[in-house]
Amino acid sequence: MAIPVAQLGWMAGIVDMKGRLIYKVNKQRADGSRQICLSVDCKEIHIIRKLGSMTGTNPDMIKAQAIPGFLRRGCNEHCPDSHIHVNDEVVMPRHARWTITGAGMVVVLNNLDPYLVIDRGYDDAVIQVIEQTPMTGQGAHAVHRSLSRLKELGWDLPPVFNKALEAVAA
Repeated sequence: MAIPVAQLGWMAGIVDMKGRLIYKVNKQRADGSRQICLSVDCKEIHIIRKLGSMTGTNPDMIKAQAIPGFLRRGCNEHCPDSHIHVNDEVVMPRHARWTITGAGMVVVLNNLDPYLVIDRGYDDAVIQVIEQTPMTGQGAHAVHRSLSRLKELGWDLPPVFNKALEAVAA
């Protein structure tokens, strides 16, 4: 059961509009490399839940919180002098975040590639993740679980990942 083209197109539109790559420092990585994540933040929680159900991942729910001072923007529209409001109750609204990392991110981006309009450096990220993904040894079990989950959900795997799963099954 493959993911319907309409669903891939919908997801590509969301990723085009809201997607971004995040590079995290993960001290548990044996090679010291940065972990690359594809992330979507959105106030429309049902959209994030749909992304999660399509990929078998759990979204993060983020509570409303005060905006830190360094994120505030200067006011120069309705006030005579440009300044920053520091005593107002500016709040980041409640929202949700969907993320997918590593081999799972590669699978998703490869499937969405024909439908994506905006390139946010995805090709370079995919190449880097493929080069760093452990197919055997330490960390490989988590990779195989992720790939198996996505395959069961209908995602097409890149040949390099299909071979890795076939080798494990043999």
